[in-house]
Amino acid sequence: VMEILMAEFKKDDKDIPYDENKVPTWTNSILEKTMKKLDKFGEEKALKFAATCTIMQRTGDGIHSATSCFWDKANDEVVVVKYPKTSKFTKMVAIVTIFAASMYVEQPDD
Repeated sequence: VMEILMAEFKKDDKDIPYDENKVPTWTNSILEKTMKKLDKFGEEKALKFAATCTIMQRTGDGIHSATSCFWDKANDEVVVVKYPKTSKFTKMVAIVTIFAASMYVEQPDD
């Protein structure tokens, strides 16, 4: 996912400036590319995925994000990817959250 974010927000190793009008295109592109990559993995592991993408202009304000799930800890997972990881010099912040839920339901032993 980080590779997808880097491809969207970097050009010639320079940060792309924030553009409010491009945010819908960026979020759709990031999610489409992410889901396409996950789709192949999901078929092998019998997983379903849901993903969200938040893009915010960096203005000095903070952003806080939280997720909560009630599911099977042994088979389901959530991953959060933040771009950029550390740099405070970029023009925007992106947070992608991916939920993976197993389609396999374990039957209780009789």
